[in-house]
Amino acid sequence: MKLYHYTTIDTLALILRNRTIRFNRLDKVDDLEEKVVSCGVNLAQYIFASCWTKDAEESIPLWKMYAGVTNGIRIALDEDMFQAYLIHDLNLNNGLHSEGSIISLIPQKDIEANDYMIMPVYKNSNSDFFYRDIEYVDDVQEKTSDLFKDTGNGVNIEFGKVGRYKNMRWAFQKESRFVLNVFPFNPLHVPTGMMDFVGKITADCYKVNKQLPFEYYDMKLQDSVVDNIEITLSPSMSESNRIIVEALCKQFTKNGIVKESNLSGLVNLK
Repeated sequence: MKLYHYTTIDTLALILRNRTIRFNRLDKVDDLEEKVVSCGVNLAQYIFASCWTKDAEESIPLWKMYAGVTNGIRIALDEDMFQAYLIHDLNLNNGLHSEGSIISLIPQKDIEANDYMIMPVYKNSNSDFFYRDIEYVDDVQEKTSDLFKDTGNGVNIEFGKVGRYKNMRWAFQKESRFVLNVFPFNPLHVPTGMMDFVGKITADCYKVNKQLPFEYYDMKLQDSVVDNIEITLSPSMSESNRIIVEALCKQFTKNGIVKESNLSGLVNLK
């Protein structure tokens, strides 16, 4: 299945050169209701998302909001777009040993990091934790107000519900998204003698809203996916920007396609 993302030429250049897609913190997106705060904990700062749509029909609002008038483009990539990594036995400071290997879309260095941990994303998983369709509801607060619970010995956090709901006013986006969950500490590195206190350490990190060392995360794309990218030009694309897009596609892809918008000659974006 193809997924579609509206953006600018500047972002396209970075995607093609670096062969990455940027995930942004959920509390930095344009929908302010996505800043999920529960019991004083800003859960959205630990969720990173990349937003797409399955809708192949071009959207005038999405062109206007996210792509720009004369410098906007829409990319189409395969849903299975991210590079996979073979994760070997994890090297844990607490003496524990994970057996065997897994295939993850998150590299080992970011699972074993010292001061954070990105939850592994298993390739070909049937779970909708990583890739999900947005659910549009009448009251986002009702769905997200009690996602953080302090049990006394630790915390219970319903991360699967953070970044899942948007108000019905956004339904025109027909949004799907990839979602990453990042812990503000790494439970893999808790010393052996402290294992009984993991729950309390976890609770303390979240209750003080411990900051992560980064505000965005770039995921690597498969080379074959980038090489077969489909780029649709804004219906109001300027001729000079058209030349830039074609040059980028020629330089950084093997079989990339640049297409005219189906709305060309039908709308005048302003």
